[in-house]
Amino acid sequence: MKKVFLSFICILSSIFAFSQISINKSDLFEANDSIPQIYYAFENNNDYIVAEEVIPENLVFGSQSAFSLIMIDTLVYYPPSEFDTSGDFEEANCTFKTKDGYIMHLKITEEKVELVGMQAELPFTSDMMNLKFDKNIVMYNFPCEFEDQNIDQVVAMEDRHISEFQNIIPAEYYSYVTMLYDSVRFYSEIKLNSSFDEFGTIKFIGDSIQNGEFEYLRENLKMTTLMDVKLRNKISGTYTSLSNAPGIGDQLPMELPILDTNYVHNYWTKNNKQQILEIKYTTDYSGVHSMTFKYAYLSFINTDIIANLSVYPNPVSDIINFSIENCKNYNLHIFSTDGRLVNTFPLQSDETEIDISTYRSGVYYYQIFDNKLKAIAGGKFIKK
Repeated sequence: MKKVFLSFICILSSIFAFSQISINKSDLFEANDSIPQIYYAFENNNDYIVAEEVIPENLVFGSQSAFSLIMIDTLVYYPPSEFDTSGDFEEANCTFKTKDGYIMHLKITEEKVELVGMQAELPFTSDMMNLKFDKNIVMYNFPCEFEDQNIDQVVAMEDRHISEFQNIIPAEYYSYVTMLYDSVRFYSEIKLNSSFDEFGTIKFIGDSIQNGEFEYLRENLKMTTLMDVKLRNKISGTYTSLSNAPGIGDQLPMELPILDTNYVHNYWTKNNKQQILEIKYTTDYSGVHSMTFKYAYLSFINTDIIANLSVYPNPVSDIINFSIENCKNYNLHIFSTDGRLVNTFPLQSDETEIDISTYRSGVYYYQIFDNKLKAIAGGKFIKK
């Protein structure tokens, strides 16, 4: 009996060796925050690596050499007024821009995070469409705790008069199309299914990510988005897909509707403002498409300078020169010391001059990538 009791104690000890954490509003981003990130992925979104090859069993992450380093970036959260100039998303108090260019408007309170709506460029034009949902979609209810579940869905529509698209409808079809249809409808639907299904400890080592050991709460997220563009018949009032419209459907660079489902594990930790790790999977979770890390930029920057690179003058007041022998379509990224991406420049010749006269005084970091997005050099300069 004593052995059984001791075994039971051992089991309890292993279960409670680390505590379950909860995520509150104070652990989340807000307007004016900036979060440095690094993306490991493939150039082709359909490629993947078997999950067990890149996700260690004990969740200790080091170099992600199985993936390409696609991007170093800084996710910046804005006051909504910087994008919502017409006041369509008046409830929102925080806005951010996704890697795909969508502008997401959020309402963040002590109780929950809601997605109010989104903005995106109209297809084939540079105009913005404002998609306000029929109701706010709840992203998180605070506190977020183990075994919590959230299921929600929303719809958004925006109608535009067909005359706004005269420039993109072939002239020989315009009269026919406008005789049948009077407006264009942009339709969006989002379905969200998330649960907090695991907790434990996660450790990061090496220079490429934020180092240390953290207690995590894992979010298992499935998000489906549907985007469609339809034409309204003048007489019947019914809608037909743009793909089926004569003179337009065969001109489209994509098939409509566009349906996309993301299967994601988000690892949330305390006091980090955002998930410290995001893993995107195939539909059955057996393969990994990409990993995104929050990182401490100063520990990531590679200051090893390739032999044929010269950066001068340093310190600099206005014009800084990047001299690289046999330069082959490289890209230069400049960061501030808090990890914010300040600017990017193509390096397409052996000598490139960059005007930084408008930069604030202080230290800046730079990184140079080759045409395969591999970091080949890095360093810092001082703006006087």
